[in-house]
Amino acid sequence: MADSQLQVVGSISSLDRLTFTGFLAIIVHAMIILGITFTWEKRSSSTHTMEVTLAQHRSLNRPEETDFLAQFNQLGSGTLDDKKLLTSPKSSRFFDTQIRNIEVFPEIQSTENPQPELNTVIDILNNNKLVPNEYELRSELINQNNLAGKESLLERSREIASLEARLDKQRSIHAKRPRIKRLTSLSAKYSSDAKYLDSWRREIEEIGNNNYPEKARRQRIYGSLRLLVAIFPDGELKEIKMLESSGKSILDHAAIDIVQLAAPFPPFPEELRRTTDVLEIIRTWRFQQDSIQSF
Repeated sequence: MADSQLQVVGSISSLDRLTFTGFLAIIVHAMIILGITFTWEKRSSSTHTMEVTLAQHRSLNRPEETDFLAQFNQLGSGTLDDKKLLTSPKSSRFFDTQIRNIEVFPEIQSTENPQPELNTVIDILNNNKLVPNEYELRSELINQNNLAGKESLLERSREIASLEARLDKQRSIHAKRPRIKRLTSLSAKYSSDAKYLDSWRREIEEIGNNNYPEKARRQRIYGSLRLLVAIFPDGELKEIKMLESSGKSILDHAAIDIVQLAAPFPPFPEELRRTTDVLEIIRTWRFQQDSIQSF
C-alpha cells in the first residue's frame, strides 16, 4: 500500500516537472520573439529639402551656393545674417492650400493709354465668383480717356504757343533788321537806282583823281581792288569793307581814304528811300597811269 502511494507521487512529480518546464520554455520563447522589434530608418528631411521663393531681380551670374529655389538666378543681398524668405507686408486677397508652379511671362511694352482688364477672380475657399463693378470700370476708363485727351490737348496747345512765340520772335528780329539793298555794276544797269549809282561813281572818280596817291604815281604802282561801301538814306557813310585786296597796301589805303573824303554822299531819292534802309555799293577800283576807274 505504501509502495503504490510512493509511485503515484513520483509519477505526478515527473509530469509536473515536465509541464512546468514546457511552460517556462514557452514563456522564454515568447519573451524573445516579442522583444525583437523592427523600426523604419528615419531619413534626414533637411538633406533633400529646398525652400521656394520668388526672385525679384534677375542676375546674369549664377550663385555658387543657393538657399532657395526661384524662377531665375538672383544674388542674395540684405542686412540679415540668416537666410529669410521674401515676405510682403500686404495680405493676399485669396488663398491656396497648394504651392503651384509659376510661369514667367515676357514683359509687354505698355501703351500710352492702358485699358483696365475686366478679369473675374475666383475665391478658392468659398468657391464664389467676385464680379467687378462694370459701372465703376466704365467710369474709370472714361476718366482715363478724358485725362489723356486733356493732357494731349494741353501738350499740343503748348507746342502751338511755343511755335507762335518763335515766329513772333523771328518776325520781331526780321522787323528790326534794316532793309538792305546791294547794288553792283550789273544790277544797276537794269534798276531805277542806276542814276544814283552813276552819280556816286562820277563823284568818287573825281575825288580819287584829285587825290591820287603821290607815291604810287612816282613808283608806278598799279592794281585793282574790290570795295563795299554802305550808305544810310541821308547819305552818311555806314561802313567800308575790303572784299578783294590789290595786294599793295598803298592802293588799298588810298581807296579807303578817297571814300572817306567823298562822304557824306547825296541823300537817297524818294523811290529808293521807301524801300531801302542801307544801300551797299560794290565796285571794282582800278589804279592805272595816274587815274582811277570804278566799274
